[in-house]
Amino acid sequence: MTSFMRIVRNLTYTSYRQISFANRISVFPKCQRSLHCSSSLFGKMFKERENSHAYGILENKGIAASLSTDMITSPSLSEDEFQTLMLTDWSKKSRTEIYETFPKLAVYCSEHNMCISNKIFDDYIDHLTDNLKYASDDELKTIFYTLNKFPDPESVRTRNYIEVWVALDDECLKRSQNWSYDQILSFVALMYMLNVTRISDFSHKALNKLATRAKNLTPGQLVQALFFIGVWRKSPFDMHNLEIQLKNIFSEFSIDDLAIMSMGFFKSKTPIRDMDLVLSIIDAIIANVKDIHEVSLAALLKLIRYSTRVSLDDRIYRLLDALQHEVPKLSVMCNVHIALLGTTTMHLHEDCLLKIANTVVNNISKTRIKDLERLVLTYGTFNLVPQTKDCFFTKVIDELRKPERMEEINYHGRSYACCLAYLSLLNFYPEDLINKVLSPEFLENAYGKYCYNYGREILMLNYIADIFCSNAVVNRLPVKDAKILAKKYTDYVPSEDHPKQYNVTEKMVLDVIRNLREMRGGKQYVIGDHILPHYQRGDIIICDDPSGAPVDIESAFPTKDFGLLRRPPNDNVWTVLVIAGKNAIIHNTDTATGFFISKIKELKAIGYNATLVPWSIYSKIESTQEKAYYLKQLIENCKKNKS
Repeated sequence: MTSFMRIVRNLTYTSYRQISFANRISVFPKCQRSLHCSSSLFGKMFKERENSHAYGILENKGIAASLSTDMITSPSLSEDEFQTLMLTDWSKKSRTEIYETFPKLAVYCSEHNMCISNKIFDDYIDHLTDNLKYASDDELKTIFYTLNKFPDPESVRTRNYIEVWVALDDECLKRSQNWSYDQILSFVALMYMLNVTRISDFSHKALNKLATRAKNLTPGQLVQALFFIGVWRKSPFDMHNLEIQLKNIFSEFSIDDLAIMSMGFFKSKTPIRDMDLVLSIIDAIIANVKDIHEVSLAALLKLIRYSTRVSLDDRIYRLLDALQHEVPKLSVMCNVHIALLGTTTMHLHEDCLLKIANTVVNNISKTRIKDLERLVLTYGTFNLVPQTKDCFFTKVIDELRKPERMEEINYHGRSYACCLAYLSLLNFYPEDLINKVLSPEFLENAYGKYCYNYGREILMLNYIADIFCSNAVVNRLPVKDAKILAKKYTDYVPSEDHPKQYNVTEKMVLDVIRNLREMRGGKQYVIGDHILPHYQRGDIIICDDPSGAPVDIESAFPTKDFGLLRRPPNDNVWTVLVIAGKNAIIHNTDTATGFFISKIKELKAIGYNATLVPWSIYSKIESTQEKAYYLKQLIENCKKNKS
């Protein structure tokens, strides 16, 4: 080892590899936000439960190399023998003697709980790493296992530990061009054993190579490659090749194999493009629904949710139908993934959601706030109050009030705030909890000092408090902060004066505005604007005087008030049309999601007539005359049903 590297080791390792591994330094700044992110970079800590489960399957099937260090045995050293070794001049020892000493030190350190970072090992580690280039492949493997035999260091950047694994990484990188796919995967597995997959140059280049040559991979090699891609959490350049190979040999995989590969796609943020492949995965789950392990099921559901952007005939509903009978046997976390599958794809299966609610109510004290948040989102999205023995949402609110939840709330403040915001979709407004979330102390702890970091949920709770908790003493955001957040979280209302590439929903907004202006006699009688600034999209506003004649409202809402709650400016008849776009309609219905139903409720609460214009109906009307008639009927019915 060079003298420069010895100096680096005695520093704090902020630049953890200075010469041959300088290209990795950029990894670390991205991982310093909290103590719990990217643990593989900061410590040799726990392996994720999902990864451990998946690798256990690969080991049991004989596909992947065993990661057990039981093979590393050596007679125990006495204290005198250990001290003698530490005084050895390693420059005079053969490389065979150096290799053979490593297991002895590992066994001694594991017995005496001594970390490899101890300075007394510096000289030995220098000579070990200098001689790795002479080791055979089998000797390299032994050194991997031996390194893992030492007590866990604080971090993969710990002195001596980093020297050894980085030297191993370099050596694997040099030799990999001459290795078979199985050899490459066996050494990638050893990098995984050391928890350095995400920062190993060899692992990255090996996985890119395997992806490029995916069509040559056997089923076992494909499963392993996708597993390690999931551990890496990045997709190789030719990730799509792996998807194609998966489809080509789909019949050769078990349900557990599919689950492991699903982790690779999901964790690398790569949705499956081929919807036929997604359908095949759904069919496989339905066929194995009685036997599938819940960790495997959760992995598959996450990928289906992530990959599904269009309606898959009735397959999602059939999947939920099959899964409902397994709900009581599954963990809360797995049930959450079942619920989220329906939410993401807009498939409402009431029986399944009722069983999930009953299961969670019975285990609510053990349910994480993050999971409560996701479940409340699901029921809020479908505007569904499950008929449980004890009200599900009252139990959630009671749980959020418990003092023993304080530590979790302090750590997961954003989830806590989101949970309260989603409860408002179902008409639950716990004033004490909303007051707590909007307090300056909570906001600073959960989001930081600057209001720009606040989530939309804070703006939502702020205006929910204005509308439904006006008689209670509840904290509010400063007006300036509310306006900043409104500008951040709202979209411009589509306008024909500003042509651009509009999406389906925006084109529908323009079409409704155009038809209303023709009906009412001019541009000045119909505007698009934000009445409720905590919703992303603005709405269409019209106004009639007491006699029913259109009123000019072009200047009704001054720009300076943008970001504030805009109540009707006078006693005329104000009507708001809320466009429920294609993605806002529950599958196979004309019913909008809970967010739009809640928007209508809030508009009515502050004095407007309000009605939905659902895409599922409006898009089927072809002629201008029929659209005009439909809109006229909507507005008239809206005025009649004011309450």
